[in-house]
Amino acid sequence: MSRIYEIPYHPDDSHSWPVSLNGQVISRFDSRFEALRSAVNRASADGGDASIGIEGADGIWRPFGSDAKRPARVPPMPGRKLRAVR
Repeated sequence: MSRIYEIPYHPDDSHSWPVSLNGQVISRFDSRFEALRSAVNRASADGGDASIGIEGADGIWRPFGSDAKRPARVPPMPGRKLRAVR
């Protein structure tokens, strides 16, 4: 089973950043950087099937491998149809 550590962009109501594992909060940190460091350390200790999901300022969640690098195979983004507005 794949383990996914998740870090949101904004802190929660207690002004801390939670690190969630498969949707369950496993720890909280005073800064986002500390939360990211913890998730990377835990994911790298878990091995190859662990990954990290990080929410960006735009609200989009992005996947990273346990080494904090983008995975080699990123799922394709849905197509967008753009129109010129005049």
